[in-house]
Amino acid sequence: MGEETESVATRLWRDRVQVREQERNEALARARIAEEKVALLVAENDALADEVARLRARLQPDETRARAETEAQMEALKGALLPLLTRSAA
Repeated sequence: MGEETESVATRLWRDRVQVREQERNEALARARIAEEKVALLVAENDALADEVARLRARLQPDETRARAETEAQMEALKGALLPLLTRSAA
């Protein structure tokens, strides 16, 4: 009976090891799938961040260009007002 008991214990131990290996393999497979999903989400997030930056750049004009446009408009206004001021002073 000793050999039979040892044989049963050995089989139970092997079965337990197989179950643990299967659980480990399934956990590794889930981890790989999760890593792939994370990689996809990171790539999508990066693309969305680039798009947001591009749209923000379009909404906020270049400061130098805006300043130059404002100065040009002020010069045009000054050019239009000076003749009126000199006429009314005369």
